[in-house]
Amino acid sequence: MTASETETEVPEASAIWSVERVTAELRETYLAVAAAAVLLERTGVGCAHPAIRLARRSGEDALDLAGDAERQLSDGIHLLRADAGHQDRSTIGALVEVLDTVRDQLVGAASRIGALPARITAAGQQLLGPDPHDRPSDPATETAAGQWNRAADQLGLMTESLSAAVTALTSYTGGLSSAEPATA
Repeated sequence: MTASETETEVPEASAIWSVERVTAELRETYLAVAAAAVLLERTGVGCAHPAIRLARRSGEDALDLAGDAERQLSDGIHLLRADAGHQDRSTIGALVEVLDTVRDQLVGAASRIGALPARITAAGQQLLGPDPHDRPSDPATETAAGQWNRAADQLGLMTESLSAAVTALTSYTGGLSSAEPATA
């Protein structure tokens, strides 16, 4: 490697690192915007006001643009790494590494979501009181408690779905890992 090659690689590596950080921030922001869009959608149900409709459309447009920007940033990073002779993401080992990262993120999400139904159920029981038969009927309270129970059930199903995804990825990457030739 010549001195001029080293001089070119350092700024390139620094630029890649900077763009990777921006991409990570973009992904986090994307999730925040998606959550805000869901909240706006739920809050504005049935509202035909032009400002609310514009806010919804603008939020959707922002998500589309962020997704496109993230893909372009990632593609650019991949291109520079491939051009520099770094490990190509199309290798089995790299694919397993990415899928293992996805699996680990799903395990974390399943763990967090899995704890929520018990907390929701406890809040519903607190809302209804120790013995719901000893208090006068309150339709709003009963409806809210019923909705919370359904939400807890949905989150239980979500946890099962995430667990199924984790199992599938574990099985798939295990098969890929055993197919990869050993390197010494």
